[in-house]
Amino acid sequence: MADRSLLTTDYGHNVERRRQRRSQSDTAINITSRKKSAPSLQDLFYGAQNDSEILTKRNCKQEEDITTSPTSDAVFCDGRKHGSLYSLNSTCTEYGNFGKANVTGEIEFAIRYIFKACILEICIRGCKNLAYGEEKKKKCNPYVKVYLLPDKSSRSKRKTAVKKNTVDPEFDETLKYKIESSQLGSRQLQISVWHAGALKYRVFLGEVVIPLAAWSFEDSSMESFNWYQLQSKHEKPEDNLIQYSGELLVSARLSVPAQYKNFQFERWMMEGKKDQEFSTCQLQVMIFGARNLPVLRSAGTLNSFVKGCLIISDQAELKQKSPVVKKEDCPQWKHLFVFDVTPAQLQQSCLHLTVWDQSTFGYRDHFLGGAKLGAKPSLGFTDPISPSVLQWEEVLRRPNTWMDFTLILHSNMENFKS
Repeated sequence: MADRSLLTTDYGHNVERRRQRRSQSDTAINITSRKKSAPSLQDLFYGAQNDSEILTKRNCKQEEDITTSPTSDAVFCDGRKHGSLYSLNSTCTEYGNFGKANVTGEIEFAIRYIFKACILEICIRGCKNLAYGEEKKKKCNPYVKVYLLPDKSSRSKRKTAVKKNTVDPEFDETLKYKIESSQLGSRQLQISVWHAGALKYRVFLGEVVIPLAAWSFEDSSMESFNWYQLQSKHEKPEDNLIQYSGELLVSARLSVPAQYKNFQFERWMMEGKKDQEFSTCQLQVMIFGARNLPVLRSAGTLNSFVKGCLIISDQAELKQKSPVVKKEDCPQWKHLFVFDVTPAQLQQSCLHLTVWDQSTFGYRDHFLGGAKLGAKPSLGFTDPISPSVLQWEEVLRRPNTWMDFTLILHSNMENFKS
């Protein structure tokens, strides 16, 4: 019995010693593992570089997706993409978080429009006599940034490369926009020059704003390079333009009976015809789709629909509504609005087209943007040659003919009836 007790005691001591050895071994392994997993400064440095490369590749992939999207204005420019998702601190510089230099100097560029391809080109050649972005250091790293107003989003931005340590940079870059010629009259080019400082610090060096409505793209002499004096920054250079909220693609026509196939609206009104002689006139508006709509949901999709309101007098309004297209940020409705009116009513009428995001759980629908088409002044336009008036006159001038328009949506709901 004593021997058995001794053997049991020895066995217990042996088990305890093995347990201690295993514990020490595991501790050593853990320490070694922690040593291996703890990054050195060199690892941190190169790891940060790798992370930066991964992030850059990810951003480039996002930009490629936008650039190749059929709803994007971004295109290839001199072998480079200009979607501007990874551009230099743009959000801050557009909302006032930037330095300002005493604006001096000039910028040289040319503008041309390729009608067959529907491409607007801005050829930036260079600048001269710029102010220093950092006056004390006599340092200037200039680059040029362009927006097609009133769109101030990343999809509207184009920019050149940064030129180091010069106040007379030469860029020789062409920035491009895919845009229909019918939209040019309501757009402005904002061409600004910036200094790229350290830690994403930006200094404004001057700008030029070009209203495209006054630009004659058919005149080849307008395509030549010219020097433009840089101006101080306007707090809101697009003040005379309502905030951009996307675009609505529509087609419209004035449908008249076959016996009036030679009908001319202007002559008809001048002759003072009575509506009883011509009472079956229809305004037909095909709503094809929308693009660049503001996305309100975190999921990035919309449940959108269009309301049409034809205002024919101060008291009379004709209203229609399209079906809802769900979970699409670029909806395609292909829905026809038909308004039965008389020519006399059309003479002074105005069509309001508004786009909405359908709410859930009984909440109010969200207004996304609106556009006007008609004879009455709208959206601050008092000029009879405003796009809204010209488009409307084109529809009335060519009865029974479909006219295609890309209407710019504006974000101020107070300007629209629905």
